[in-house]
Amino acid sequence: MFLVVSVFNKENLENVVEDLRKHNIEGITIVDVYGMGNIGFSEHGQKADFYPKVKVEIVVSNAKTRDLAMECIRSNCQDMGHGAGKIWWLNVGGVERIRTGEKDEDALTTQIDKKIKNVMNDSCFHMTDTPCS
Repeated sequence: MFLVVSVFNKENLENVVEDLRKHNIEGITIVDVYGMGNIGFSEHGQKADFYPKVKVEIVVSNAKTRDLAMECIRSNCQDMGHGAGKIWWLNVGGVERIRTGEKDEDALTTQIDKKIKNVMNDSCFHMTDTPCS
């Protein structure tokens, strides 16, 4: 299992997510970040500029899916200009789906394939009206 992490320009996000969905890659976490790559301190005496980017994290079950996710990102972000972004990956020791207790690759497969409802039933969740709600 691998964690694929990438940081790239926000304007590419919609195309990247659409491409990942088209290839049935799910479980995407997206965070707004500010960053500075190699060019930030290259000019002496200049103030460092941090640019708005997005950070995308995806946990995948195998090397084939890792490579496919990376290609989805690369093909939508690669423009040969400075600041296009970075992709890196890490080995993942284990994953557990909190709701069902499934572990590792079972925790990364889609709910639709397993015919598991993605909603809570009444026995495990009770809504209470409070003055704050």
